[in-house]
Amino acid sequence: MNLPLDSWAKHPPVERATGGQTPAGSAELVGAYLAQSMSLLIVPLRTSLRRQTVHMAEELDFDPRAVRRAVAAIERQASRAHARGMWVRSDLPGLKVAGIRRALSGLPSPGDYRVVIKPLRFRTRPHLSGLCEFDVGRIIIRVPEPFRPFDELVYVKARRKPGAGMKFAWLSEKVRFRTRRDVLRFVYLHEWLHWYLREMQGRRSGAETACDRFALRNFRRRSVTIDDALEAIRGLRMLPLPDELRLVA
Repeated sequence: MNLPLDSWAKHPPVERATGGQTPAGSAELVGAYLAQSMSLLIVPLRTSLRRQTVHMAEELDFDPRAVRRAVAAIERQASRAHARGMWVRSDLPGLKVAGIRRALSGLPSPGDYRVVIKPLRFRTRPHLSGLCEFDVGRIIIRVPEPFRPFDELVYVKARRKPGAGMKFAWLSEKVRFRTRRDVLRFVYLHEWLHWYLREMQGRRSGAETACDRFALRNFRRRSVTIDDALEAIRGLRMLPLPDELRLVA
């Protein structure tokens, strides 16, 4: 073994004795080398073997009032959306998309739902017809063809009759639809409130009387907003939408 000169001076080499005997003083020298080697394996006391604690960021505290204000701001912005932002398709000959947009101008937008205009082939007399398809995201408005002015009974309120059973007395108003524009705006507002109850309020959307009442009050107005819809559904007792239907929607 080659050692530096200073190591030779401090610890001179020891020759192995014959007969299995170890010279005096060699045990102390071997012990010194062993102590020096073992000291490299001893972990200092100040070194910790535990994993350092990771400080997680504190969870944000959401204010429900701030969330409600943000949702109300989004709804107001959606109510101001012009009808030009709608996705409109016309399957009715003689009625172009530009004319439909002009007829629906000033009405709230149905989000990403499409608006499709179809002809209504009637047998005896024209009537109102529409559909809001939640599964495909589409509002269908059917316009009587051939068109001529007609009257329609619109049910705006129901009163329960006294006695046993669920019997109601329906209050209605006779409305005159003179043009296709009247039909487009009335049916669109009716179906739009179905969309609003389902997609924006998270409720069941089968409120036919409330939708008729909302359409009757506003279809001849130049501009309609979310506030008008909230006024129409005030006091409406509608169950919330089930979670499975909300996930599908």
